[in-house]
Amino acid sequence: MKPLLIITFITLVSASLWGQTTKHHASMPIKCSKCHTCNNPTYLDPCLKVCPDFKRAGVSVRHTADEAPEIIKIDTLANVYQASIFTHKLHAEMSAMSGGCSLCHHHNPPGPILQCSDCHQAKILRDDLTKPGLKGAYHQQCLNCHKSWSHANNCEVCHARQTDAEQTASTADKEAFKGKEHPEVTEPEKKVYQTGFESLPVVTFYHDDHAHRFGYECVDCHKNESCRRCHDTLAKPSEFKEDVHEPCMACHAEAVENKCTVCHAKTEQGRFEHANVGWPLESYHQTLHCQSCHGVDKTFNKLNSNCKSCHKDWTPDNFNHTVTGLRLDEVHASFDCKLCHENRAFSENASCSNCHEGYTYPAQKPGN
Repeated sequence: MKPLLIITFITLVSASLWGQTTKHHASMPIKCSKCHTCNNPTYLDPCLKVCPDFKRAGVSVRHTADEAPEIIKIDTLANVYQASIFTHKLHAEMSAMSGGCSLCHHHNPPGPILQCSDCHQAKILRDDLTKPGLKGAYHQQCLNCHKSWSHANNCEVCHARQTDAEQTASTADKEAFKGKEHPEVTEPEKKVYQTGFESLPVVTFYHDDHAHRFGYECVDCHKNESCRRCHDTLAKPSEFKEDVHEPCMACHAEAVENKCTVCHAKTEQGRFEHANVGWPLESYHQTLHCQSCHGVDKTFNKLNSNCKSCHKDWTPDNFNHTVTGLRLDEVHASFDCKLCHENRAFSENASCSNCHEGYTYPAQKPGN
């Protein structure tokens, strides 16, 4: 699909969704990442996704490579080409860091995985021009990787034309791949980088914290990884130099800004501890996952220190006051929280003044 056609499609979709045609789409309530693969798209370099999708959160393709068939025959276009024999499981293993199943089954709705032909029409004169035809969809998914790795994208890599009697694609040609697995990519516990920053040369990155404790998936950081990084024997190491800050800025841009000390130090640093940000976690918070308080969008929301930021819905019926170390007596247990906790400021001492003159907490306690 040409960039101009995609831009037109996005504009029409934007107008139909929000009923506005006078605003430029950049000023509408759309996340740029829905349609663009980079942070700063321009007219000359729009970095557009081929299939912008406003319902990507509904994708439910979560399967392991072990569930995939080892080899499948793709013969939907058999009137033009001989069948293409595809090593499905091996490709599924290779795609694990870059998105897994959803890398190819990119717009699968909730439910079972659909065939490509369920969404992409095989006929040349298509009814729906908002997405590529089946031939285009197949090629789009295969050519970029094969070109960057093997430096060839000739048709014979995957299939032969029906008129070519000397080439016949069969599952027997790929039998050697059965049972083969991509070597497991091991996760490092941490990586310590020595940088060229003279005064603060060391950056300590705890990979396991990000992958498990903070709930990130491989694709969140490795979405631009390519087989070429490891397998392209013609490439020079200098070709893979990249902006070392880019993978981190997606989440830490606001916190870092010009404060290099957020990441850089003179020596290797320890793991993140909540007490270091002025909020040591007590027993009842230590068991919570980070997303329980900071949101689930992987860009953690900053909270203030007032308990009501999270616990604004506490009532005598849904909160067991004993967990605080104070068991309320029968009289006080029936009161609304705000009678003692003015403005529901639970992180401050309770006030007795609404009912008692001269009483102060904790000199006087409403229970044991």
